[in-house]
Amino acid sequence: MIHAIIMKFPSRVLEKQAQTLFLHMVVGLANDPDNKVRSMTGAAIKRLVGRMGPHSLQSVVTFSLSWYFGEKCQLRSAAAQVMGLLVEVMKGGFQEHIPSILPVVTATSKAAVKAISVSQEDSSDEAIPFWKEAYYSLIMLEKILAHFPYLFFEADSGELWKAVFELLLHPHLWLRNVTARLVASFFATVYEAVGKKMERVLDNNFLTCSRLFITVVSFCDQMKTQIPDDAAETVISENLTFVLCCLNSLMGRMEPAQRSEFWLTVGREEQLLFLEAFQLLGSKDGEVMFLSLTSGAQEKSDGGLSNGGRYFLVSCVLRRMGEIALRMDLTQMKIAFRCFQRFVSQIIQGDSIQYAYELLLPLYKVSEGFAGKFITDDMKELAQEVSESLKKSLGADEFMRVYSLIRKDLKSRRDKRKREENVMAVVNPMRNAKRKLRISAKHRANKKRKMASMKMARWMH
Repeated sequence: MIHAIIMKFPSRVLEKQAQTLFLHMVVGLANDPDNKVRSMTGAAIKRLVGRMGPHSLQSVVTFSLSWYFGEKCQLRSAAAQVMGLLVEVMKGGFQEHIPSILPVVTATSKAAVKAISVSQEDSSDEAIPFWKEAYYSLIMLEKILAHFPYLFFEADSGELWKAVFELLLHPHLWLRNVTARLVASFFATVYEAVGKKMERVLDNNFLTCSRLFITVVSFCDQMKTQIPDDAAETVISENLTFVLCCLNSLMGRMEPAQRSEFWLTVGREEQLLFLEAFQLLGSKDGEVMFLSLTSGAQEKSDGGLSNGGRYFLVSCVLRRMGEIALRMDLTQMKIAFRCFQRFVSQIIQGDSIQYAYELLLPLYKVSEGFAGKFITDDMKELAQEVSESLKKSLGADEFMRVYSLIRKDLKSRRDKRKREENVMAVVNPMRNAKRKLRISAKHRANKKRKMASMKMARWMH
């Protein structure tokens, strides 16, 4: 009804009631619990702003800015929502206010980052301070950047982007999603600006090796949480692919002597970022390798160390992605496999060979029925499709060599496990009986899921 009034009443009548309508709708926008109602309220506010005269519009802008710059948190989140709508309606007319807004967006984002560690003990996402102000501020920032892309390259925006990248690990789902979209926009804009040349992307001083590594690990961590829709799925997969390619190119453009020098000269702040990333990744071996590289103790000759750490960072991430894909739902598996497919298509054959084992291991387990859980036919087809892409990149001979190596390794592990089970049956028969019951229950559950899936497939056809 309000939308119809705004559209159909004469301008002179609407102008008299514009501020009253605006204030009441802002209250609804801030407080209504229903997403659909808030969305409709936002649409009505945009229509109202579009029909306001210059005097009323200036009053609305002044109100919004004073609320956003004030100390009241609830008003700040409401003001950020309104200013996001104002950007969409006013476009270039809003540009003069941006220099005063961005420092507040930065401060709000930093406050949200700081609140994460302070609120670790509380399990409720809603209880974490500043999440709502940061969320709506970043939604507003997203709209500002869509209309004024030059702001991606502002010299004094480093602190803002640092806070945005750190918010990738925020516990609240909404904030993680908007941050992931902003980071994707940042990467896409930078990539376009340098003519889609990865080497020139890496000249950006913000995208240091430690920053790229903690970012790709943050997206791995996002894989372990609830993925709300296909759009979020695509954003995470594309971000993972881009950062993996950046890391691979960054390490690849260094000569071996330069890589050794690089590891030995990693600063204290960067070391802390690397260590935080390895802890988040859950990679004890990676942490040990990193400390060995940075201390100069390179007696070990395995994996990345023999190449001066050339492939070590990306290998750690790919290995962890494979583990997440096999351990969690099919959504995570799809994200990982699509990322593998894109990553292989964008790197040279020599690099693909170095990562072949990590890439092929989860694909082999899914294709050959060793995933340890029920896998749909669609996911098996995807695994086969990605395996074929990897085969084209590696060459048939190298692909079969790695495939055979994986088969041999898994057989060796199975044989070892069977020997241990046989010993357990004699040494601890009670524990062995409980283990068999667990396996039996798991098989029954898998069979039930498979039958339900087959019935659903028949019903849909």
